[in-house]
Amino acid sequence: MKRSRITVLVTGAVLAATPAIGGSTSTAEIYSLLTALPVSEASSEAISSRCNRVLALTNKAKSELEKRSARATFNEDFVAYDTLMLGLGDGYNEMALISQTNPDKEVRQAAETCVAKLSDLNSAISLSLPIYERLASLPTPSDAKAAFTLKKMLTNYRIAGVDKDAATRAKVAELQKEITEVGLAFAANIRDDTGDIKLRPEELAGLPQDYLSAHKAGADGFVHLTYDYPDIFPVLEFASNRETRKKVMTAFLNRAWPTNAPVLKSLLEKRYALAQTLGYPDYATLVTTDKMIGDPQRAGQFLDEINAAAQPSAEKDMAELLAFAKTVDPSITELQRYDTRYFSNLLRKEKYAVDAAEVRQYFTYDKTRQGIFGLISDLFGADFRPWNTKVWADGVTAWELYDKDGTLVGRFYLDMHPREGKFNHAAMFPVRTGIAGKQIPTGALVANMPASGPMDHQDVVTFLHEFGHLIHNLYSGRTQYGVQSMGNLQWDFIEAPSQLLEEWVWDYDTLRTFASNPQGDPIPQALVEKMNAGRRFGQSEMWKRQLALAAVSLNYYNRAPDFDLKDMYDAQSQRYVQLPLLDAAYEFANFGHLDGYSAIYYTYIWSKAIALDLFTAFEKAGLRDPHAASRYRKLVLEPGGSQDANVLIHDLLGRNLSLEAFKAELQK
Repeated sequence: MKRSRITVLVTGAVLAATPAIGGSTSTAEIYSLLTALPVSEASSEAISSRCNRVLALTNKAKSELEKRSARATFNEDFVAYDTLMLGLGDGYNEMALISQTNPDKEVRQAAETCVAKLSDLNSAISLSLPIYERLASLPTPSDAKAAFTLKKMLTNYRIAGVDKDAATRAKVAELQKEITEVGLAFAANIRDDTGDIKLRPEELAGLPQDYLSAHKAGADGFVHLTYDYPDIFPVLEFASNRETRKKVMTAFLNRAWPTNAPVLKSLLEKRYALAQTLGYPDYATLVTTDKMIGDPQRAGQFLDEINAAAQPSAEKDMAELLAFAKTVDPSITELQRYDTRYFSNLLRKEKYAVDAAEVRQYFTYDKTRQGIFGLISDLFGADFRPWNTKVWADGVTAWELYDKDGTLVGRFYLDMHPREGKFNHAAMFPVRTGIAGKQIPTGALVANMPASGPMDHQDVVTFLHEFGHLIHNLYSGRTQYGVQSMGNLQWDFIEAPSQLLEEWVWDYDTLRTFASNPQGDPIPQALVEKMNAGRRFGQSEMWKRQLALAAVSLNYYNRAPDFDLKDMYDAQSQRYVQLPLLDAAYEFANFGHLDGYSAIYYTYIWSKAIALDLFTAFEKAGLRDPHAASRYRKLVLEPGGSQDANVLIHDLLGRNLSLEAFKAELQK
């Protein structure tokens, strides 16, 4: 599963990087400040200096807005608020990126320290009664999008606790500060546990030759694997030695354990205390208040509804996989989690003539990047050009996205390969939030894919998924106000555009434009047809695994945190998954979404339902139909967070959201 991006979370509301333009004396200074992109700074001193400047200007803008006494107007007060949030949000975004990607540990730590300070300021703004009262006194604007945005900002303030007494607001601010600090520690422990799995060369029997060539034994006679995805997942897919797969998976699932056990417990306790302070029974109720799903009870019902749809197909697939595994290894009486990738690959190879080792020969990073650029060009008329700017590490590239009429849409970085100390998952990081005529949106796509040689088709899926977040960020960068940016959409919609784009990596007309073997032969249509035939085998069990993670997320936060972390994790997982759990695995310690997504990991599944519903518009018109793509861009991507997500769905489809497309997919 892919993490989308880092934003500022204020209690249950998402206050993302948000800009504007206005008449206060700090406005010009804030825009001047954001002209620079300090993401390539090489010293902790420079980062600290930059942080101090961001803090000074945003505090100045906050103070100016709080001291206003004249009659509040939208063009003055709301725009001043938007400008304030621009300085805070984009300042936070740049530091979040630096903290996760800079090669220098001291620089990362300085940026991390700044993230905590900016989060504290964000909390102070969200609890500023003078600012809230200025916004609340504004007349409802005649423009529907502006009226929606104002209402949403006021709702965010009330969820944050601005309407509580002074003592309560002070307690909320302190809890928010502590939550930020604990969350940063939780994430850092996962990132910094790089791993060292020692294996004898013979334990890697079955791995493709390109993998073996890149993973030779050291002077001690052992092959040393890290926890980077390119090291781990090929072993789980190709290693014929069952004990090797068990050893690697067990180590991988224990990242950041036991270090993160008390850290996570503290995070749960502080968020529960925050919810109680704000008058909510638990944190899950707080954080779902402004989401499409509405409340944790509806979220739980949704998980069970999808589980019921997935169960028959999952049971059928698992029975078939076990029967097949016994033909390969008669000693197997029960499949384990570390078996499924390996035997699924062998079964697909036999039943569908799809061999993952063969498929990966058609994909490399460079070809995939070119193919994704080409797809977005075909769909939306995009023109990608190199961007001449500084980057923070070797291998990072920079690009500009133009429309076919020559209009600059946005800029972005690609930091796509493993590096020591780097964020070890995949995500899109916003850097600059776009405003029509004022600021060009900028983002960074961060992942961990092999820089050269073959790569798995799943890496292609991940690449396009994260690129979906990127183009959503860039194409929504022409709203009137920064608080209308993509980041202010309901959080349980935010994954849908990315999950929608994943469908194109199964389309032959798309794959044939870039997928080719070392001899230059394009991927055969027959192979893509076989990939699609085998695609859905095990799909329902995969989604049941996601349901399990969503249940863990929800049930960690829908009660007082007086439970054992492993016991609760295992109990919720067993409600959904069919495979036995590993007794020696403490996966909660590296479930990073328990910080950023807290109780709402269900959003990945909910967004998938939205994505497949939106995809019906392309199925009717054709996957590469430019008119369908143009409507989708205009009605879903470009509005950003200026409209309710339900409105975006209705505008494109002419009806409300339906779960039927997702249920039908699970039953195939």
